[in-house]
Amino acid sequence: MASLSKTPAAARPTLLVLGAASLIIGLLKTAKPEAIARNTGMAEAGMVRTLGLRETAAGAGLLLAGPNAPWLAAHGLGLLGQIAVLLKARPTTSRQWRGLALGYGVLLGLTLADLYAARRLAPARS
Repeated sequence: MASLSKTPAAARPTLLVLGAASLIIGLLKTAKPEAIARNTGMAEAGMVRTLGLRETAAGAGLLLAGPNAPWLAAHGLGLLGQIAVLLKARPTTSRQWRGLALGYGVLLGLTLADLYAARRLAPARS
């Protein structure tokens, strides 16, 4: 496996930020699943914790594996799963609606970073 130091220079900052953000988000979901569930209108804190563990693993994989397309693909597919879970949220207060909007915003940002990193890792075509 290639390390992040062997990643093409153009993709390195994106993968570093994406991996670090995934680690931080994953650790937050794992440490405070009840608060996140309560603030987004989700019924299952256990699902939030599970998603946090998956996000933490994906972040570590991105940081340790470097230019590894399977880790990027796994991260992207995991984001789709998180969107599916958020679709089940039933916010009833303005605070929950804001929390849910923030969750979707974070997922959108991570998805765009995934796509950008994949594009930067793609071999140049003439």
